[in-house]
Amino acid sequence: MDKLRIAFVGCGEIAVAGAKSISQTRNIELGMFMDTVEHLAKDLSEKYKAPYTTNLDDVLGDRDIDAIYTPTPHYLHAPIAIEAAKSGKHVIVEKPIATTLADAKAMIRECRRNHVVLSIALVRRCGAAAAKARNLVQAGVIGTVFATEIRFLTRKPWSYWDGGFSDRVKTSWRKSKEMSGGGVLIMNCVHDIDWVRYVTGLEVNRVFSECGTFKSPSDVKVEDTIALSVKYEGGAIGWIAACSSAEGSRSLEGSQINAIYGTDGQVLLSSNKLKAFTTKGEEGLVANSWQDIPLESYDSRAKFFDEFARAVLSGTQPPATGEDGLKALEIILAAYKSAEKGRPVRLPTRM
Repeated sequence: MDKLRIAFVGCGEIAVAGAKSISQTRNIELGMFMDTVEHLAKDLSEKYKAPYTTNLDDVLGDRDIDAIYTPTPHYLHAPIAIEAAKSGKHVIVEKPIATTLADAKAMIRECRRNHVVLSIALVRRCGAAAAKARNLVQAGVIGTVFATEIRFLTRKPWSYWDGGFSDRVKTSWRKSKEMSGGGVLIMNCVHDIDWVRYVTGLEVNRVFSECGTFKSPSDVKVEDTIALSVKYEGGAIGWIAACSSAEGSRSLEGSQINAIYGTDGQVLLSSNKLKAFTTKGEEGLVANSWQDIPLESYDSRAKFFDEFARAVLSGTQPPATGEDGLKALEIILAAYKSAEKGRPVRLPTRM
């Protein structure tokens, strides 16, 4: 097998970006599109010249399909992934891995039991900024990491809650805590949480959080604003501030940042630009001066899929494992539990 044949299970908004990225890879073939809403599957089928179906069994029963990619509402990730694993298909799940720890662990367990690869589409770790930042941190350029910061401010239009950003599919699952798992933290900041963990290698062991819903439609049952502090193993601390109802933030420089603070400097990702400051003159950097870090330009989602296929074909680890997805989910669910209970929550949690 020199190419991986992938079927899409779910053809909504994220699937459009996924199909475009996969079409740019060298070692993946788009094998089938499946959605219970026929016109969604047919649309991608016609664009990428692959068969389509409205029946999941058609995908799972097709021996020519090696893997599935499921960009579906969050609550469907676990049942689809588990059935795919039982059918011997490798699995890519959109972020987050699931809405509960029990589901996430069941997915990991079932994929192991059936000897198939599970990967979570935490694609930002495949971006040029992540690789550069990780190298700088691991090389000790900014010294010992003692703090991290995530800031995610945006303004989602009210139409988002019923149709996403593209209005490709009319659905209300994003409003539901049961179906989505939560709001801005699990929907958006899961990428940032994974990015910081990937870059620093730090593991969170305590979370304290406050959250609320302040400026969203009245039937939205998930948070649009959250603030949390985290404590890492080893003593470092971190903070996250996220809001999906911040007016004017979409055009504001610095409204979305990931920062790593060290004893000898810092690394800052803002507006897809990476900067570094160091008191040391190492790794080609000038001491005591902010410098832009040159980044390659490529589609990080395409690289994620390409690396997933390479992992399956060569028997190596995928770019983001099920365990990586579980670690991010643990932090997120601990934050929700902390906000609900009004106290810090230690990880790993039992839920």
